Amino acid sequence: MKSTLLAVFAACLTATVDLSATDAASPIADFARWPEIVQVRLSENGRYAAFMTPSKVRYFDLNLHDLQTKESKKIDLGGDDLVGFTWIDGDRMIITTENRPNYRGRRQVFDARQNKITANITYQRQFFTLESALRRDPDLFVARFYEDGQGSAGLAIINTRLRPKTMAGQNNARFNVQSWVDFPKGEHRGTITDQEGEVRFVTVYADKRLNFHYRPSASAAWMNLPFDYEKTSVIGFSNDPDFLYIAHYTDEAKSSRLHRYRVSTGEFGPPLFEDPLYSLSEAGLFQVRKADGSLHTLALAYDRDLPVQRALDPLFQEVQTAVNAKLPGRLNLIEDCDQALSTFVVASMSGREPARYVIYHHGTKQFLPLPAPTPWFNPSQMSVQRPLKFKARDGLELEGYLSLPPARPDGAKPPLVVYAHGGPWARDTWGYNADVQMLTSRGYAVFQPNYRGSTGYSKAVSKDDDFAFRKMHDDVTDGVKHLVAAGLVDGNRLAIYGGSFGGYLAVAGAAFEPGLYKCAITFAGVFDWKQLIRQSWAQSDDDQFNYDRLIQRMGDPTKQQERFESISPISRIDAVRCPVFVIHGKLDTTVDYRQSTKLLSELAAHGVPHEKLFFETEFHGFSERTNYQRHLEAVAAFLAKHL
Repeated sequence: MKSTLLAVFAACLTATVDLSATDAASPIADFARWPEIVQVRLSENGRYAAFMTPSKVRYFDLNLHDLQTKESKKIDLGGDDLVGFTWIDGDRMIITTENRPNYRGRRQVFDARQNKITANITYQRQFFTLESALRRDPDLFVARFYEDGQGSAGLAIINTRLRPKTMAGQNNARFNVQSWVDFPKGEHRGTITDQEGEVRFVTVYADKRLNFHYRPSASAAWMNLPFDYEKTSVIGFSNDPDFLYIAHYTDEAKSSRLHRYRVSTGEFGPPLFEDPLYSLSEAGLFQVRKADGSLHTLALAYDRDLPVQRALDPLFQEVQTAVNAKLPGRLNLIEDCDQALSTFVVASMSGREPARYVIYHHGTKQFLPLPAPTPWFNPSQMSVQRPLKFKARDGLELEGYLSLPPARPDGAKPPLVVYAHGGPWARDTWGYNADVQMLTSRGYAVFQPNYRGSTGYSKAVSKDDDFAFRKMHDDVTDGVKHLVAAGLVDGNRLAIYGGSFGGYLAVAGAAFEPGLYKCAITFAGVFDWKQLIRQSWAQSDDDQFNYDRLIQRMGDPTKQQERFESISPISRIDAVRCPVFVIHGKLDTTVDYRQSTKLLSELAAHGVPHEKLFFETEFHGFSERTNYQRHLEAVAAFLAKHL
């Protein structure tokens, strides 16, 4: 697999792009557009391929291609805008739609064979998280209700045959609950359902600890598993209810490894797979439910510097070989297949555009390519991420990605935009990124550092310093200096940009490294950690676990003021020497937008040049493409002015 990855990477980087100064960059609106094809998925029987295409409203239209009759059609949803879909059997899918201002997030059952909506799962002004569809009865689903003052909360089995009452004053919030799922008491933190849709695993916060509860069947008693959430992640079920697939950190291992855990004895089996440089805690098993209800495990998927799929089944390896032979020089990932293991959906990637989808039938060796995702771009003029390694000041080896703009005729080095990811417990991965492509099209190099605390790496990178925020800032600084010393970018023209925790890093870069950056851009950032602790306390009725975790790992701000000031750039605005652009959504519940208003006040008080852009209808990210386009245009204008 390593040689394959290197070959793909080499193919992506061999062609250099040299555009003359007269070549016009694509308009920014093109980078904000939805791709022409989104999320291709097969029905379980392999007859239908469903995919989404951009609608004329905000989101998508639903499309079906009948692989038997070769007919394609766009489904009439009566004016509703499609947000997403999930197949639940050979003919039926759950669709999520909106129709503003009437409703958002409505879930219904669509039957492809009948070509119509056959059931409503949610009704107007009813909100819950849908966990699964139950195989034992097509009318039953598992839902999680929340504390909202309108009735009981928890996991419930809902029935689409039940209808809301129309009696005046009647509370209809829980009208469709057939029964409640009993599980151990505490703050519900997560659910895993099996291939039949049954609730088999729940995570509950109680008595100041996170507890893992498992049952071998829907009718069995719950048992507590002695897992430490810092060390163990459940990856999936097996056909034998006495075994779970888990990713687990041991004291002697450099990273988390894949094991089969035996529930009855509490034994971690020998490692099935390990990668000393990358963690398997966020890995996924490619599993297919066969017609007899059994699970077939085909592959293990996780992210290295490039995404990988490790074949665990000879048939999967055969399909990989056939696809790579047909689509050479590209990274080809198998995203879906039918129950018969005969038809597969392949996402084929060059890094210069969103994935191109291909439907492959293994029996006939036929390939059906779907339309290009972004035909308005010329892929040869797009950038591609180059994985790179760099050393932090304490010697820790870290990873990141560098995307370079078209080469200048005069050979001048490009200015650099550091694009820091959020989290911090997340990571950047290889592939197409609209923000990065917009920036490189404007002549900027883009650096995406996976600083310590980023997930998916060895214990030394992802775990040992996962709350060391100043070290994370130092890692970003060290990565930038590495690029400058290597002569890859113009060290006199550096900017830093990020959202959420990346927004923190952007302002930290301006405050803690005065003189390094020419400007900084923050979106939905945290600048005052004491304020975030206060916000978390205010939300602790619904999220006691995260509040307690912050206090445990960061300390009490009322008792450790000096420590909180040392990690909060709001306390060092007097040191900022560059313009700052502050962007936030006013509906944000993850990071209160008052973090940004307080930052603006401090910038004004210290005479720091700044700009602001607030969105009235956005949360912690962008849900509307018009707002996303405004954001990209504003970022481009700010960088053009200052960098």
